[in-house]
Amino acid sequence: MLRKKIFINTAVNSGGKLLSFALQIFIMTYLIKVLGKDSYGVVVLALALVANTNILEAGFGLSVTKYVAEYKARGDWPRLLQTINTNLVISTIMGIVMCSILTLINEVFLEKIFTIPSELVPGAKNMIRALILLSVVEFWSVSLIRVAEGLQKFALARSMELVKWFLRAVFVLIAVYAGYGLAGIGAAYLAAGILSLVVVYIKVIMQDPELRLSISLSSKESFKQLFGFSIWIFLSKAFAFISYKIDTIVIAIFLPPANLAYYSIAFKVYEILSYGINLISYAIMPVTSELQAADNRTKLRLLFHKSSRYTLMFMFPILAFSFLYVFQVIEFWVGEDFGISVMLAQMFIISLFFVALSSSGAVMMIGLNRVKELVVYAGAGSLVNLTVSIVMVKEIGVKGVLVGTLVGSVIIASGYLYRMLRLFEYPFLLFLKDILGWPLTGAAILGSVLSALPGNFYIGVSVTLIYMALSVLLFSDRDDIRAIMNRRDRDIKFSS
Repeated sequence: MLRKKIFINTAVNSGGKLLSFALQIFIMTYLIKVLGKDSYGVVVLALALVANTNILEAGFGLSVTKYVAEYKARGDWPRLLQTINTNLVISTIMGIVMCSILTLINEVFLEKIFTIPSELVPGAKNMIRALILLSVVEFWSVSLIRVAEGLQKFALARSMELVKWFLRAVFVLIAVYAGYGLAGIGAAYLAAGILSLVVVYIKVIMQDPELRLSISLSSKESFKQLFGFSIWIFLSKAFAFISYKIDTIVIAIFLPPANLAYYSIAFKVYEILSYGINLISYAIMPVTSELQAADNRTKLRLLFHKSSRYTLMFMFPILAFSFLYVFQVIEFWVGEDFGISVMLAQMFIISLFFVALSSSGAVMMIGLNRVKELVVYAGAGSLVNLTVSIVMVKEIGVKGVLVGTLVGSVIIASGYLYRMLRLFEYPFLLFLKDILGWPLTGAAILGSVLSALPGNFYIGVSVTLIYMALSVLLFSDRDDIRAIMNRRDRDIKFSS
């Protein structure tokens, strides 16, 4: 049962997310072509300022996913409803607080802090005003999507994200074509967010007779529970923000906005590849909570082993291929003028080799409420990242922030892996042999082969796919392969 649940959730997540990425890439490409590098750079900055409010939601949102899954497994619907409604109250308060802070920054300090051409400042401020309102709407929408994920309705959750990005694409096209500029883009995002919230509410709450929203169902007990779990996730996400998202802010402070356009292209490559890394990990968090409720340590250790091994087995060859061929992808996507984005993307890809090592275990530790054990490593790596980024961006420009990212990724991955191996009682030498050994060796072999071949993109794709197919056939668990092929509803077997 657990294996099938993970496979289905993973398939739904991947399909939905890929379609969302396709819509995001369409919006990016359109805006770059129509607005130009500087104006698009301002769009990137505005979206980054508002998107950073998600740091607050992330902690409570993931705790909702965890406890909804846990209470559903126990059949405790009163506690489940308390969790949902307490989080709604929290989301509303956080949204109002963040709106106030962002409004102060936008109205008083925007042009004083960031390097924005004077002619773009009025449009930028109007765009950010609309996006500030969107941040409250997003708090509510994401809270409801977290409920769907906790109920393991991943198809519903991903379809809601698709609706949001589809509406954004349509409204942005209309606004830009009509000549409303930066302000129109903000209004388009806000309109899409409001309509998406209505759809999410109808699909998640109104169509489930056992769910309802009411402030009276919130409780101090649920708040204490959510806060006790989420504070460590919040700190972890805050450090992740320092590691990646704050790069946009650093660039906007020290460099012209065109650099944000270069960075955003590379970051989108990173975002797509990092989602691939989290593909299996993302779906196992509710399963981890269920296993914890059943106090089944044997299956938890097996889940760590299999999810880590398959993540590396699939992602290392993809990362190796991406490093060698990303220049062709970016050139085809936005043209030769974005050559600097290629180098930035390659530096991101190198960091992802380290991120992949601990991705599955990190998500499992969230499900086990052990995040606080990782915070010290996330904090150390993130602060080193920020320091190096600020120093290096002054010396070598936009590439400097990626130097910080690389250094920070190594520190964080090393610390995370150390804690996970201890928690799951997994010897390091066994990790090297059973989990890391073949993916790393195979990726090195594949990279050597691809480097020796002509630089034809389609030949590279074909060779990579053949390698991945052989890798799955030779090194995957036979029961897992049969489960994928036959979709049988069977439990995880204890084979390694």
